[in-house]
Amino acid sequence: MSFRVVIDSCGELTDEMKKSGNFVSAPLTLQVDEYIVQDDEEHFNQAEFLKKVAECPNCPKSSCPSPEIYRDAYDCDADHVYAVTLSEKLSGSYNSAVLGKNLYLEDHPDAKVYVFNSCSASVGETLIGLKIQELEEKGLCRTDRGLYSLAGYLVCPGKSGHPS
Repeated sequence: MSFRVVIDSCGELTDEMKKSGNFVSAPLTLQVDEYIVQDDEEHFNQAEFLKKVAECPNCPKSSCPSPEIYRDAYDCDADHVYAVTLSEKLSGSYNSAVLGKNLYLEDHPDAKVYVFNSCSASVGETLIGLKIQELEEKGLCRTDRGLYSLAGYLVCPGKSGHPS
């Protein structure tokens, strides 16, 4: 069975993860005054962005990926699709991923899409993505029991840990 893991661009995808074809990024949008850039490999230049931040008296801003970006990322031939987002306490990325899932399921009602709030950021999201890959490769995510094992790995304080 095949799988895809969608991680918002706050997560760090290694070169190996990118080359595998199983991981994609849902880009956040970054803004420094009038300068707006999508946080992806095609558009984002870290040196240029940091220069603009240093020159600007105002704080930079970010916005989460839209539900449509997530919906489009879910549209693939994979048997299972997982989204791992920034902590919902830090960003709207989790809510956007859930809305994107609902939009996708309108046209693909039998799709297996699972959205996880990482309760973390950056490498925390990456580690969750790698755990999903490990469990998928062992065939452990093909049942509800396997998903709940994954959810147990992701338990957040005050949360059930179960995927949306």
